[in-house]
Amino acid sequence: MKVHAVRNFYLNLENLSEQGSKFTVGYFALVLVSTLIATAGLLANSTPVIIGSMCIAPFLGPSRAVCIGGVYKKWKTVGRGLIKQSAGLLALGSPISFLVTVAFLRLAPGITVTPTIIERTLPTVQSIYLSTFIALSSGAAASLALMASPPIVSEPWQQLLDVMIGTEIAISLIPPAAVVGIGLAFGSASIATQSFVILMINVVGLDAVAIPVLYFGGVELKALQIQKRIRQITTDIVLATIKAEEVSTDVILHGYAKADVIVRLQVLESEFRTGQLLSQKISENIEKEIGISNIVKTVITPINVYASSNKEEISHSALVSKRRPLSLRI
Repeated sequence: MKVHAVRNFYLNLENLSEQGSKFTVGYFALVLVSTLIATAGLLANSTPVIIGSMCIAPFLGPSRAVCIGGVYKKWKTVGRGLIKQSAGLLALGSPISFLVTVAFLRLAPGITVTPTIIERTLPTVQSIYLSTFIALSSGAAASLALMASPPIVSEPWQQLLDVMIGTEIAISLIPPAAVVGIGLAFGSASIATQSFVILMINVVGLDAVAIPVLYFGGVELKALQIQKRIRQITTDIVLATIKAEEVSTDVILHGYAKADVIVRLQVLESEFRTGQLLSQKISENIEKEIGISNIVKTVITPINVYASSNKEEISHSALVSKRRPLSLRI
């Protein structure tokens, strides 16, 4: 299995999945706004407006929670991701679309079922095949985006790619969810039912294809466990050896038998000499406990703390800072 030699790659993926499973006000606010725009576009038969709704639909996060959580066997994360998807699409999206459509029907009775609405139903067998194909392709795109250029997982401009991939995912989700509500508002059970079936096909297709794509692309639980174990060993050695103000550990895997470890810590000047043997201790313990050859680099920043006699002023320079409680990034 391929291992991605990118700093904290597997840990960052875990963080993305955890973030994607969390329920936030912002998530539901974006679902609300995207549904309003999608409903208006569907009723107005405007494809550009529908595309605009996809650009702000926030379904990439819960999709990652399901897919990455599934690969890492974090079933609570998977469950929260599925609930988040369902809540956004069916508990909020479809009801909002229903209410908006009912309001428009009263204000403008001439509104009818448009071709763009019919396109989100299942008039032919070909529609089922095409919907499934689009869902599978979108799921593959979401997974490949993390592996085609792995460093993006840790880069700020990852958000730009997220927007593009999120739009691709929204193609399969937000319009059919809106059509479920529109169909009910028009009193058409067939439109609502067929659009609901398309929505379920898309949700299952997105999640089902992404998990194997991630796995065969080198994302698996073993790599995550190794990175976590190396971080834990490093933290234990640091705490047992030296009094540190801040500690951060980065791990780069070069396969399952080799790793680079970069440790950064701030220590009082009196502890500086004690920290000079840290690299050797950490390296020896990693190889002893998990059998991985490694190179450990330790960056130690000395700190001077000076308090004035009245204890109301703290002097500091580039190497002098106010003492803070111990903070560990593991």
